[in-house]
Amino acid sequence: MVRFNFNNFNPFSSYFTSAGSTPTNKAETTTTEQKDHEHVEHKHQEEQPDQVEDGDNLSGPGEEQGELITLRYPTEGYPKLDIVAVHGLDGHHLDSWTHNPQSPDATMWLRDLLPAKLPGARIMTFSYDASVIGNTSAHGIRANSEKLVNLLRNERDDIEDKDRPIVFIGHSLGGIIIKQAIRKVEHDKEKGPDMADIAKSIKGMVFFGTPHRGADSAKWLALLSSIAAAATNKPKSEFATTLQTNSEDLMKISEDFRPIAHKYAVASFYEEHAHRLLGTVVVEKTSAVMGLNHEESMMLGGTHSSMCKFKRGDRRFDPVWRAIRRASKGRGV
Repeated sequence: MVRFNFNNFNPFSSYFTSAGSTPTNKAETTTTEQKDHEHVEHKHQEEQPDQVEDGDNLSGPGEEQGELITLRYPTEGYPKLDIVAVHGLDGHHLDSWTHNPQSPDATMWLRDLLPAKLPGARIMTFSYDASVIGNTSAHGIRANSEKLVNLLRNERDDIEDKDRPIVFIGHSLGGIIIKQAIRKVEHDKEKGPDMADIAKSIKGMVFFGTPHRGADSAKWLALLSSIAAAATNKPKSEFATTLQTNSEDLMKISEDFRPIAHKYAVASFYEEHAHRLLGTVVVEKTSAVMGLNHEESMMLGGTHSSMCKFKRGDRRFDPVWRAIRRASKGRGV
């Protein structure tokens, strides 16, 4: 395992341009940005064929869970934006966002591509227990959401962190964790200035194949079974019993976000290609789109797993980073 050296990338000092600089360097005062547990040194070579689309959880024993890991931190000045990525079921905080994670030219777009577009952003990824059993229950979703909020609160503890915009990026069920986390922040914003700051700083979210809607609990059960099957490469029938009691709870958690969704910029990407094991898309457009008047929605090439993995020169990345930039400005801008 080769650890990434944060000093090996070009510093950027502005939000959307690379010009200008500020005198203060906060890199020495942070802790989580020193904990990027990457699997390979990224050697940016020629583009390779499309990645293997499934089985993206390649982590071994001893991987951190319950951490908010900083992938990029501007080396000059304070960040102008916080971006928090949350992977999905049976995923991994690095591999789920990485094109060809086992290859020497692997591209982890949150770290390798996005900083060039949003150079003033601090980019973080949430590592948590994403097992089928632990993360398809209401208890598991709420526990991980609470953990995410507490970690983010710790990362924004300094006066310089206040009022910095926050954008969440979620893949699959990671999007439900995000929605539950935002609901918790809204509920607790009167409990102290730190939560109030987070509440007013959340500007938007970008979802990849997140199941937002289902007609009933039976539809949600089928949807969750498909997601679990796609994530683990196992038949849907293996998860019917495990997920039976969870489908209604997850439907409620996801739907409970709707009353406050109007406060935020929302972009929802839905998958184009069928999963090879299931023979169909995992999360259909009717579920992957919330149906909000102000919501951006777009089909994205790839399967449920590969839709959030981009290599250098990938045209699919262009609408994604632009959606993140728009989300950082909040709704209606």
